[in-house]
Amino acid sequence: MVTIRDIARRLGLSVSTVSRALNDNKRISLKTRRRVRRMADKMGYQPNYNAKNLTNHEANTVGVVFPVNNRVVDNIFYVGVLRGINAQLNHRNYVLSIAIGDSTQQVIDNVKSMISRAQIKHFILLYSHQDDPVIEMLRKEDVDFVTIGKPAADQQWLYVDNDNVQAGLDGTNFLMNQYHCQNPVFVQTYHDWPYEIDRRKGYLEAIKKAGKKPVILSTQDKDDAAEDQFIKDNPQMDGIVAIDDYSGLQMYHRYKMINPTKDIEVLGYNNSLPSELTDQHFHSVDIHPDEMGQSAVKLLLDKPADDEKMVDHMIVGHAIV
Repeated sequence: MVTIRDIARRLGLSVSTVSRALNDNKRISLKTRRRVRRMADKMGYQPNYNAKNLTNHEANTVGVVFPVNNRVVDNIFYVGVLRGINAQLNHRNYVLSIAIGDSTQQVIDNVKSMISRAQIKHFILLYSHQDDPVIEMLRKEDVDFVTIGKPAADQQWLYVDNDNVQAGLDGTNFLMNQYHCQNPVFVQTYHDWPYEIDRRKGYLEAIKKAGKKPVILSTQDKDDAAEDQFIKDNPQMDGIVAIDDYSGLQMYHRYKMINPTKDIEVLGYNNSLPSELTDQHFHSVDIHPDEMGQSAVKLLLDKPADDEKMVDHMIVGHAIV
């Protein structure tokens, strides 16, 4: 087994210098740190994480926190994010631990246990909600965390997201330009989360530029009657820009029940539905969850070098599929 002493002997450095370099100590120059890491990789060095964690009182584990949401278990978006997170953690010899619950209090209790008992100091939240009790609790703890989704305007922390304004604009223009939709409507939830606000802003920009009148529906959970009434009140609608794939599919089904002989183009976000549930009139914006997960780990665990500026967020691209 290769040891720090072996690396030091090969490079002609002291054992303490190599140890500090491998632990990313800023007292060691960036050039030396990179030189040591390259040699460690070349020699197949494997850190003793158990000993390191006992010294630092910190687990080589990242806690992944799910939202309290009845769509979590069947949403392939979260699978993609987890795949990206896990790929990066494996590369760094970290593991992930999941916090999930049927209530906010269950999630809080789970996360508190991770911090106090498992000594987990790094967390990735798969959501970003304003005034969220879990986030507020983490901000008071001696831990680092990143959210998937940017914080609200009056809050600040590390985050990974898409350019949702551009995604909203691109999705709306896609329906108008590629499918000649004259009256696309925007369907959002009542939560008004940051990504919804931004996608709606993009929709409004595209509609304004096209000289059309915006029409917006805020859906409520299990309120089919309101959606049916909206469809009946807007017979001119020929396109739907939905806040996500599930909302889009629900509106599509309601529309076809009321207008079985009419076609309508629908665009959702997340690319999270199996093809068996959709047809040629359903489109989606892929927001690359795998890349979002990988970026979250990089933002959380990669410390900037001496000559690099601190990064507080990463933006991942999107594509209409």
